[in-house]
Amino acid sequence: MPDPSKHRSQEDTVTTPFIFIGTHKIKPGKRKAFKAYFAAFCSEIVEPQEPRLHSFYGYTAPDSDVVTIVQVHPDADSMATHMKVGADHFGEAYAEYLEPESTLQIYGTLNEALIQTISVAAQTEKDDNSVTIREPFTGFDRLPQR
Repeated sequence: MPDPSKHRSQEDTVTTPFIFIGTHKIKPGKRKAFKAYFAAFCSEIVEPQEPRLHSFYGYTAPDSDVVTIVQVHPDADSMATHMKVGADHFGEAYAEYLEPESTLQIYGTLNEALIQTISVAAQTEKDDNSVTIREPFTGFDRLPQR
């Protein structure tokens, strides 16, 4: 039988991973340009400036105008860093490539300031239905500790 003491409880949320999933609609005719922009953002901004970030990927179906960005952070502080590092780039992405509608799924423990920062950056602050937040209550991970 598994040892329950080895699983994280709600009280141990400070060490749980923070997972962010953002789904966005690409503006008509901007798919190829967005993919190039996002690739550069990943390699030139995020990867070198966010060494704690575990995973950062964009996903889309062939010929789809919808893109999903999946991020796995070691904790909410890493996500806060991402929001600071990418602040200028988020505005540019929406101005040039993305429609203002986004849906966000957030898995982790965060404070009201981070919720607001994420909502403003993703242009969801007027739509409470576009952001889903789930806090951890138990589990484990095998992600590297940095």
